Amino acid sequence: MSDTAELENSENKTSLSEWKEAAISLAAFATSKGGTVHFGIDPDGKRVGIQLGKNSLENLANDIKRHTDPPVFPSIQVEGGEASAIVHVSVEESPIKPVWAFGKPYKRVGRTNQSLSREETLRLVETTTGRTWDALPCPGLKEEHLSRSAIEDFLKRCGQDISIPTQVVLDNLHLRLPDGTLCNAAALLFTDTPGRYIIEPSIKCGRFRGDLPVEFIDEVTADVPLFAQLDTAVAFIAKNTRNAIKITGKPQHERVSEYPDLAIREAVINAICHRNYTESGHTQIRIFHSGLEVWNPGTLPHDLSIASLYAVHGSRPRNRLIASAFHRAGLIEHWGTGTLRILQACEERNMKRPEFRAEMGTFIVRFESPEVEPLKSSAAQLTERQRKCLDYVRKHGAITSPEYQKLFGVKERQARRDLGVMVEQVVLAVEGKGPSRRYVMAG
Repeated sequence: MSDTAELENSENKTSLSEWKEAAISLAAFATSKGGTVHFGIDPDGKRVGIQLGKNSLENLANDIKRHTDPPVFPSIQVEGGEASAIVHVSVEESPIKPVWAFGKPYKRVGRTNQSLSREETLRLVETTTGRTWDALPCPGLKEEHLSRSAIEDFLKRCGQDISIPTQVVLDNLHLRLPDGTLCNAAALLFTDTPGRYIIEPSIKCGRFRGDLPVEFIDEVTADVPLFAQLDTAVAFIAKNTRNAIKITGKPQHERVSEYPDLAIREAVINAICHRNYTESGHTQIRIFHSGLEVWNPGTLPHDLSIASLYAVHGSRPRNRLIASAFHRAGLIEHWGTGTLRILQACEERNMKRPEFRAEMGTFIVRFESPEVEPLKSSAAQLTERQRKCLDYVRKHGAITSPEYQKLFGVKERQARRDLGVMVEQVVLAVEGKGPSRRYVMAG
C-alpha cells in the first residue's frame, strides 16, 4: 500500500500507544461508512513504521472490541517486517448504529470524530434496530425488583385475571430481551420507584398563585409507576381546578369541570408516553389562574411539525412499549389521534383551541381557562360581593374570613354568612380549623 493521507474514512497513527484514539475513530467509521486506521504513518502521510511485539496485534484487536459497543471486529493487515511495520486496521459500516467507544456514541464528519446528541442517537437506534429507547436494556433491573401490586393494577385496567404470572405479563408486553434482560419500559411501568433506574422519571404537579410558576399553592411529585402517575396527575388537576353545576331539571344536577376531562387525560397520557426519558427534567402539570399547561421533555419527531398536530397525522410513538401497555389498558384508542381528541373535546365545550408548543427541548400543551358559570342553587343566587370573592379565590387560591372582611368592608358576622352560603352551594370548600381556617374552590 502507498502512503496514506488522512481523509473522511482514513486516519493515521504513529504508534500503537494511540489505540484509544484509534478505537474512537473506528467507532466513528463504523457509524458512518466504514474506514481504516493506519498505524506507523504520521498525520502527513509519511511512513515511520512501528515495532511489533509477540501479542501486539492480538491485544490491539481485543482492546478495540472490549471498548466499543456494539463490539467492533476489525480486519488487520500488516506491511513490512516486525521491526518497522505498517498496520492497517479496517472496519465495515455497522448495521446497528451508532457505535459507541468508551461510553459515548460517535460518527465521522470530514476528518473529525464527533459525539452524537441524544436525539440523534435515539433516532439511529430506532432506525437501525427498530427498537425505541424504552425497549433498550435497563442496567441493574431484575425481576425481583418489580412490584407485583403494580402488575396487578395493570391487569385490572386490562380486565384480565390478576393472578396471571409476572413472567407471562413481561413476555406479552415484550419487556424482556432475548438474553433475559429487562428493558427500560419494565422499570417505568412496574417498579415502585422508577427513579432508582431512570433519570428523573417522575411527574410533578403544581398549582401557582397568579400566572407565574413562582409561588406554590399546592404541589405534589410522584415517583411511582406510570399508571399511578396518570392517576396522581388527574386527581391533582381535579382538586385544583374549578367545577360548575349544569342545571338539567333533574333531581341531580350535572357537574361540569373547568377543563374537559377527556382532553386533560389525553394530554397527560401523551406526555407520559411520548416524553424523552433520556433528558433530565420531569413531566409537569402547571396550573395557573389563566390556564393549565402539560409539559414533557422531548422535541417532536423530525418529520412531525406543530402545524401537523392540528390535522390528521401519522403515529410517531417515542416509546412504543409504553404506548402499547397504555393501549392494552384501554387508555389509548388509536395511536396518532391524541391531539385531535384534545381539540375535539375543547371544541365541544366551546373553549378556545389549546395551544401546542415546542420550546427548548420541551413539548407543551396549554389550555386557556374558560369562563365557568358559578354554581347555581334554587335557594339563592350569588351576590355581586360573593362573585368578586370567587374571582379573588381563583386568583389567589384561598381566602380567609379576615381577608373577606377587609376586602369588602363587612363585619365578621356578615363575612361568615356570605362564606357559609358559598360552602352550602358547593362553590367553596373549607380547609383547616380555627385561626388557620380558609376557603378554597370546591373540587
